Amino acid sequence: MRQRALAIMLLLLALQGCGGLWPEPPPPARSFDFGPLPAVTGPAPRDALELARVDAPVWLEVQDILYRRQYAQPGALSAYAGSEWAAPPADLFAHRLRFRLAQHEASAPSAQPARLSFELQAFEQVFESPDNAYVHAAALATVLPRGGPARQRLLQVRLPADATVHGATRRLPEAADALIEQLFEWLAE
Repeated sequence: MRQRALAIMLLLLALQGCGGLWPEPPPPARSFDFGPLPAVTGPAPRDALELARVDAPVWLEVQDILYRRQYAQPGALSAYAGSEWAAPPADLFAHRLRFRLAQHEASAPSAQPARLSFELQAFEQVFESPDNAYVHAAALATVLPRGGPARQRLLQVRLPADATVHGATRRLPEAADALIEQLFEWLAE
């Protein structure tokens, strides 16, 4: 009986010591949005605008936080593991843009709003080297005035960022806000 109890105790001790052999479960995924809505600054559009849509190419219709290693494989997009956007970037961007447009709606003189469509072209972190990165956001804005010709403008923002997921999730929302500022500057011309 004593040998059996000793054998069981040794077996339990051995199993306890092997605890490092089994992998720990991965940490829960973190979900990011663009943060609190920013204070409204900058010019207002001259005419009333109605947001028709915000589109994105298929590779941006995901919730992944994307990055690219420009120094190694410039054509390969990768996603941070364990971190994602709360919604696809185009949806988060549309939320921000609708908020800004609603704030300027009351001061717009036109009763027939022009239609604004927005196509996100890029929304990613780019690594120039393993420890040097920036974020890049680009979009094509199209305004269709009632009874007038369409106008288009390519908007782009590049901001330096820490070479981490934290750098991406902090600076990409700032890039989205900067795109909206560029849009409003163009529309105020």
